[in-house]
Amino acid sequence: MSVEGKPRLVLRYAMALGVSAVALGVIAAVNPVVGFVPLLLLAAVAAVERYGGARPAILTILICTLVSLHSIQGQLESAYRLHIITELAMFPAVGAAVVYLMESRRKQKREVHERSLELSTLLDSMTEAVFVFDPSGHIVEVNRAAENLCHRDRFNLTGAHYAEVADLLRVQQDDALLPLSELGVARALRGEVIRNESRTYISPRDSSPVHVMLSASPMRIGSGRMLGAVLVAHDVTELTTLQRRVADTERHLAIGQMASGLAHDFNNVLNTITQATALMEINPAQTPEQRRRYLQMIDRAARTGAEIIRRVREYVKGGTGQSTAVDLRRILSEALDLAEPMWRTNRDIRVETDLNAVSPVWANAADMRRVFANLIINAIQAMPQGGRLRIECDERDGTVFARVRDTGQGIPPEAQKKIFLPYYTTKATGTGLGLSTAQRILLAEGGNLSFSTEPGAGTTFIVEMPVMKAAEELKAA
Repeated sequence: MSVEGKPRLVLRYAMALGVSAVALGVIAAVNPVVGFVPLLLLAAVAAVERYGGARPAILTILICTLVSLHSIQGQLESAYRLHIITELAMFPAVGAAVVYLMESRRKQKREVHERSLELSTLLDSMTEAVFVFDPSGHIVEVNRAAENLCHRDRFNLTGAHYAEVADLLRVQQDDALLPLSELGVARALRGEVIRNESRTYISPRDSSPVHVMLSASPMRIGSGRMLGAVLVAHDVTELTTLQRRVADTERHLAIGQMASGLAHDFNNVLNTITQATALMEINPAQTPEQRRRYLQMIDRAARTGAEIIRRVREYVKGGTGQSTAVDLRRILSEALDLAEPMWRTNRDIRVETDLNAVSPVWANAADMRRVFANLIINAIQAMPQGGRLRIECDERDGTVFARVRDTGQGIPPEAQKKIFLPYYTTKATGTGLGLSTAQRILLAEGGNLSFSTEPGAGTTFIVEMPVMKAAEELKAA
């Protein structure tokens, strides 16, 4: 025991003696009026235990019991004395029980407090914003990251309903405010488990967009009684911005790779226009039929040039986020035309197509064009010495399949598990986002991207998209 602790311990036992004396004095004072009531001594025991602890309280029980036994000797009739002694015999047991219960209660409170501190420390150490809600949807606990996200301190957030927090953060999905019933915490309180859903908040600090990945889970106990819900928001604003910049770089890199061929095509367009114009100027006495033929050549060339520019522009800007009915066969043809300068300059690459008529799918046309252009460019780059590029499209059992096959060297076994990971690339100038972005786009549209490969024999990438449902079902979904 420390030197500083001894005086405190002495003070506690002194308090036990003082309280015992006061309690016995009270008993002695009320004895002539109401009789000897030993249970009144329990108040003294409880007071000493509350302020002095268990051992001083036990000392109080002993003092009060012994002094009371001594004080009733010879003062009461034998029958009444026996009754009082019986009560005094019960007093130590009842007093000990009171001490035990109070100590248990104190220990329980201490453990709850310690767990609360541990939970608070754990939550504050997390970089994700964490909100804990009760069954009625009111906040019972937040961490520092949540305070920073809401730009409010813990005192102002605790007790607030999730509707107030949603109004504060202006929760959005796909650039539209999210209804209260679709909020993560509302769904979690209905028993739903949410994993990594994309959300956009508007920061109360400076009104800037905050991109987060949201997870939420209900909290249950025993037979399933709902205790509340916990919501975790991971701020991915910097990562999202970086991914967009890298994705833009990748699109421009692809355009750069196709630039020489595109310039060749566009130069052909300009040559056609120039030559047709020159022929019209050389022979001003042409018949109307001849002039009409030259004008049609100029018009076709101009339309071809405009189409080249349109495809390049749509590829560079990517998708708009709006889905429509899309014909994958047409999108495949457009993507093949976009990459044509790359495979046409390599005379050793043979292009084969087997594009069957298919039902429309529900997707974003620009995004799908980007996916297929990326797969075709990858296939061309996989065959630097030439080979066969085959593009196929068909439909089976309500699913549209599109395949891009090459006869390159295939994907090495060590790379096959990483091929869809962001930033993983086997190219010296690659960004590693092409296939991961393609897979993300397809999964978001309800489709899938897979591959089959054989070292030395080539690779086939397979796009699967469900056939578009009836318009009524789409509206109801």
